[in-house]
Amino acid sequence: MKIYDVLVIGKGLVGTATAKYVSMTHGSVAIVGPDEPVDYQEAIVFASHYDQARVQRIIGKDEVWTRLNLDSVAEYDALQKQTNIHFHEPVGCLYVNPYGEDEYLSNAIALSKNFHQTPRFLNTAADIKLVYQHFNFPTKAQGLMETAPAGHINPSKLVEAQLFAFKKNGGEVIHDTVVKLKKETDLFIVTTHSGQQLHAKKVIVATGSFLNVTNLLPQKVKLQTKNEVVILVKIDASQLHEYDNMPSLLYEKNEEGVDGIYVLKPVQYPDGNYYLKLGCNMPNDCYYDTLEQIQSWFKEADTKPFESYLLKEIQLLFPSLVIHEYELKKCIISRTTHGRPIIGETSQKGLYLSGGCNGYSAMCSDALGKVTSHLIEKGQFPEGYTSSDFEIVYQ
Repeated sequence: MKIYDVLVIGKGLVGTATAKYVSMTHGSVAIVGPDEPVDYQEAIVFASHYDQARVQRIIGKDEVWTRLNLDSVAEYDALQKQTNIHFHEPVGCLYVNPYGEDEYLSNAIALSKNFHQTPRFLNTAADIKLVYQHFNFPTKAQGLMETAPAGHINPSKLVEAQLFAFKKNGGEVIHDTVVKLKKETDLFIVTTHSGQQLHAKKVIVATGSFLNVTNLLPQKVKLQTKNEVVILVKIDASQLHEYDNMPSLLYEKNEEGVDGIYVLKPVQYPDGNYYLKLGCNMPNDCYYDTLEQIQSWFKEADTKPFESYLLKEIQLLFPSLVIHEYELKKCIISRTTHGRPIIGETSQKGLYLSGGCNGYSAMCSDALGKVTSHLIEKGQFPEGYTSSDFEIVYQ
């Protein structure tokens, strides 16, 4: 019987980063999780990293998020060179509040100084217009522009790169879905959908928005899990030059239930076409408590009720954009009570969890994996972080 030193459950952004770092210090490590489903009707679990573009900013909402972002981008160049997989585009990131200065912009002054960052603070709409002329903002807008290494990342390619590095370290990848976890004496026994039984001394559950709904934890954590819908607008190859200087955008508009808008420049998707992406929170977003509810969202739910909101917002931001073809895509995120990730050992010795990323997992997943690995190896959080930064709050 093969016994792994560490088994990571969840083959997404945080899980693959964690597995990579754990495999640097442990002899026998495996990661188990399904691939992106070919047929959604046959899938058990899903993920939001089935995508080609996610925002990468540096200055976060507080010191914890900022440090995580910085620690992550510090690893990108080495990971890309090691794996020959390119996933990071340092095109810059623009933050805008249409109503003027807000809490984020105010806090960013001190965070910039503390972390030796030099973003450009934009005090007028005219200043913002100089960043990228095709954006349209109200006259009262203020913002902040971060240059490289801020920009965007390809989350699918990042997962691919993390797995490449993990396998190079001797890690084993198991393409299956975990359906049961129990502990007998000093070993965890993990059962998969196909009937495999895996044995490990330590287990890390990094299943994203499925943390609570697959009954793998001894106690449920406080999470608010909700749907996300994005619009992908097809951009003709002859028009791509118009987006050459476009940074990623975080737009803190909050009107009629629409807020948290994010936009990414056109990138190439697997079908060969280029798409401009916009996502946001909407008044008809749905919240889930069970696996069946999440499965129903991905397999059956109609995205039509979200269409008008997304089309309206992208046309307001890009008044000259002529939309010929577009599609809507489903995602999912989870939010914690304190607004930060949750990392730690559960009440069951040797069983850890890492997740609750509040929609920010892509831009800081590498650091979350490193923090989790350090905790497992050393029994404490790495320098610069404390247990209170990642407190697990249970139901």
